[in-house]
Amino acid sequence: MGEFLGIVNAQYRWRKTETGRRVRTLSVSLILLRVQVPSTSHNLAILLAASAIFGLSVGAYDVLFPYYLDHIGVSFESMGIIFSLAALVIAVASVYIASASDSRGRKWSYSLGIVLGSLSSSMVPLSRALPVLAMAKTFREAATRFRECLHGVLIFEFARSRFTDFFAKSRGLEYLSEGSGQLVAGLILAAFGFLGSFQLMGLLLLGSLSIFYIGFDETRQPTLGRERPGLRETYSLSIPGPLKLLAISSLLFSVGLSTSHNFIMPLFFSKKFGATVGQVSLILGLHRLSLALPLFFSGTIMRRSLRKIIILSLIYEGTAISITGLAPGLVASTTIWLTHDILGASLWIPAQAVLIQHYARDQIRGRDVSKVAAIGALGYIFGPVIAGWTSSISISAPFILSGIVVAASGIPLLPLREPSLEEKDALLARAPA
Repeated sequence: MGEFLGIVNAQYRWRKTETGRRVRTLSVSLILLRVQVPSTSHNLAILLAASAIFGLSVGAYDVLFPYYLDHIGVSFESMGIIFSLAALVIAVASVYIASASDSRGRKWSYSLGIVLGSLSSSMVPLSRALPVLAMAKTFREAATRFRECLHGVLIFEFARSRFTDFFAKSRGLEYLSEGSGQLVAGLILAAFGFLGSFQLMGLLLLGSLSIFYIGFDETRQPTLGRERPGLRETYSLSIPGPLKLLAISSLLFSVGLSTSHNFIMPLFFSKKFGATVGQVSLILGLHRLSLALPLFFSGTIMRRSLRKIIILSLIYEGTAISITGLAPGLVASTTIWLTHDILGASLWIPAQAVLIQHYARDQIRGRDVSKVAAIGALGYIFGPVIAGWTSSISISAPFILSGIVVAASGIPLLPLREPSLEEKDALLARAPA
């Protein structure tokens, strides 16, 4: 058996079985978590280790990038344009990359995302030109979106029978790492300045890339060798009807979420309440942890009504986001803010993942999943622009509008047919095509 314990140490070990056969296992260090990993789950172990380190870097980046833009005098409106352009480019590119992974394998696509994330961190402090910063943000979004499209697919293909539980725990681990990065972002900035901080984040991503690229076993890839689709087929909207409903819901959700979860999120607490970078770093770190920890226990929702879980949790999440913008003080606002993921995203994320995998087609799973994600990601084009415009009126306005749209994003799911328990069991039992 291999096991992981922390976040920075990964090594292969050999042991002898009772028959004298030498077996290679993997020992990986992760944050505050001990998981026993069978040797047959080699790729899953690699995926978890790479994701944990990736989350640590991305968490710190998400805190410091808006502060860097503010530090060099970039206006809220220009910040909105930078974030929106990145979302537009990646919404198009992610479909192509994930669709190509159905035929060329997942490894190169997943690795490409990590490489672009490292480039993004290296580019940020080297220029104050808006086009360069927009490119850096685009690379950062590529790192996240490419991985998000493929993360669930990889887990489904290699751990189908325990997908819900493993997916929830793996995302929880990644968010735990992101929260850790956000918690220490202020300390990193104080110690290294903007230049050293972003370079450090880039080096962490290179470490994540090394673990994944060297350790991931491409020969076990179930989809490797399938025919590559043309551009028309790649970008057509020919996905199953239920996936279209999920995509429309995701589109509305991302418009709402990206109106508050962007450059304005850390600046809201600073501008409205006078919070320091260190205090905001703590708030955003707790924000990520409030999502990470419940995910470790939400993998048991498989046998409940997934559609109802998504709709009700979106209503709560949206309500809490809006109230955050109306709360009178830092403590009250932060307290309400931290509940929106505990009773919101921690429930709908695994529920939505199961429904998407249920309705995605085995032969083109990467393409189907990426199209849902890409349609949803289009909303991230509009949210930052809305935040840039409305924040000049009131720093609270983006949060109020964000919550209203998030709460309404479950409406398209009302006609969605809930899979029966038999269908859910069959989904996780059948072998990949």
